[in-house]
Amino acid sequence: MHDRYVRRLADAALSGIKTVLAVTIRRFKCMNTRCAAATFAEQVEGLTSPHARYTPLLRQMLTSVAVSMAARTGARLAARLGMPVAKDTLLRLVRSHPEPSIGRVRAVAVDDFALRKGDVYATIVVDLEARRPVEVLPGREAAPVAEWLAAHPEVEIVTRDRARAYAEAARIGAPQALQVVDRWHVWNNLTEAVEKTVGMHHGCVKQSYAELPGNCGELAAPPEPPDGLLDVHGRERALVTRTTRRYAEVQELVAKGCSLKGISRDLNLDHYAVRRYARAAGLEEDAQCDLPVDRPATAGGLAAVVLDDDLVAGESRRSGHG
Repeated sequence: MHDRYVRRLADAALSGIKTVLAVTIRRFKCMNTRCAAATFAEQVEGLTSPHARYTPLLRQMLTSVAVSMAARTGARLAARLGMPVAKDTLLRLVRSHPEPSIGRVRAVAVDDFALRKGDVYATIVVDLEARRPVEVLPGREAAPVAEWLAAHPEVEIVTRDRARAYAEAARIGAPQALQVVDRWHVWNNLTEAVEKTVGMHHGCVKQSYAELPGNCGELAAPPEPPDGLLDVHGRERALVTRTTRRYAEVQELVAKGCSLKGISRDLNLDHYAVRRYARAAGLEEDAQCDLPVDRPATAGGLAAVVLDDDLVAGESRRSGHG
């Protein structure tokens, strides 16, 4: 034996309390002069692995959290469960997690999505029976989709939108499959067609309304824009309530002389969000304090947008100020 040292491994929480195992590890000296490793440490079966800082049980639990939730949200949940971990660690666990085999796929859905809106697009293939994505293909042209379908002759149903590229891909790659237009795209296309038709005849609709008995030739008054602070039932939105509570908590701790780093740790909030709450003189002063902001009118009507703490923090990092 060459030496021994104490190795600390994070383990699953005990009654919600963070648990760390202190294991005494022996380091041995290799007697083979040709061996590149002069010394090596023993590994406890089922407990340790080279360079690991988590036990297999905790690693499995964190991987489940990372796969089921986003990295930032998963890190918050893990901290509440007594398993504090960085969001970057959860991302590494997801990347190292082996992907399940695709197997036989009978019914698939094909649709495009934006990697960078207006610039880079890709195609996602979803197993409708297993309810999970099975492949992401580059671009949104017919060739990659047709090639994938040809490699899976067991496909019997292809659900797609009305794009000609996907129709051609299904016809070439899976001629035996039944092509189905999914319900969402049917309703979406119908909505767009109705909106376009009404927009073309907007003047006729207003005039017809004015000619109705009892209107006295008056045109319909435009609807009032929605209040971004209230929901459709007139109640205060949950996000507004949460923002008001966080602002009050941050201001109270600042008045007591607490540091921003301490407030961020105690309230489990991002440092940049805490800084904006602390610097704001009031909730109505800045939209960056997580309050709803009215967008200008668009073709589809008025809309409201809400800035969350995570978005505020991200914008602060990108802009380098705040």
